[in-house]
Amino acid sequence: MFGYVKPNPAELYVREYEFYKSVYCGVCRSMKRTCGRLTALSLSYDFVFLALVRLLYAPGGTQCRHRCIAHPLKKRCMLTDSAVLDLVGREAVLLTWHKIRDDLADRDCGFFRRCALRLASPVYRRGVRRGGLNSLSAVCEEKLAALSELERAREASVDAPAQLFGELLGAVFACGLEGADARVAGQVGFHLGKFIYAADAAEDFAADAASGSYNPYVLLYGGRALSGSARAAVRCGLLLELEQMEKAVQLLPFGEQKGIRHIIENILYDGLLRRISFLEEDGGATGKETTAV
Repeated sequence: MFGYVKPNPAELYVREYEFYKSVYCGVCRSMKRTCGRLTALSLSYDFVFLALVRLLYAPGGTQCRHRCIAHPLKKRCMLTDSAVLDLVGREAVLLTWHKIRDDLADRDCGFFRRCALRLASPVYRRGVRRGGLNSLSAVCEEKLAALSELERAREASVDAPAQLFGELLGAVFACGLEGADARVAGQVGFHLGKFIYAADAAEDFAADAASGSYNPYVLLYGGRALSGSARAAVRCGLLLELEQMEKAVQLLPFGEQKGIRHIIENILYDGLLRRISFLEEDGGATGKETTAV
């Protein structure tokens, strides 16, 4: 999920940040058990947000301390025995597998990256088979294929590709839920997906303008460096998407789970905003005046 969905640890209570990290370690442990040990190498903290949302619908799990290969000298607190974390781990492997396939089909993928992806591909293909989730995999394949079509057609609007990526993440967040629960979780994922796609395109503006890679903002603004007013317009669009996401988050069944609520709100109101702070700076989309060659 591009490294966007993280909290601001400085604004969390110590026990909340420890729980956040224990969920990450729990997802990592679940990925190893359900899909194969090597699949955990791709795990990012972004998937903790997905796990936190789903834990609201199926609370549970046991917090205990374990050693792992990444931290062999000191035991770390991990959330275990949770069906939610098993599901999130399988979803993480599935999304990584589809990302690998998508990158391998990208003509702009460099030689060394392509070699690395080809080495990783069998690991994640086996992980996807072990993890199941065939229906969700079909949705991912459909949305990514449609997204590739838009990219090949050089779609000059960010709305259409962002919509597809939002629909993909909406299906991921709602997987296994029914009725109103599926609609609410799906809307959180949908608006988060639209935000991530648009924010990532804005952050990659300068690099994509220089390389000629597909970027809807580059096409929309003709490859010119983003002016202050253009950055403000992009930021406004992203804030509107977060506003829609906020409405869905307010419908989540927090109940008495105040810790999870505080972490999710920290990510929404602080972490995601900090992630797009580059749009407030002078210069191009990454804070530097860069024009296409």
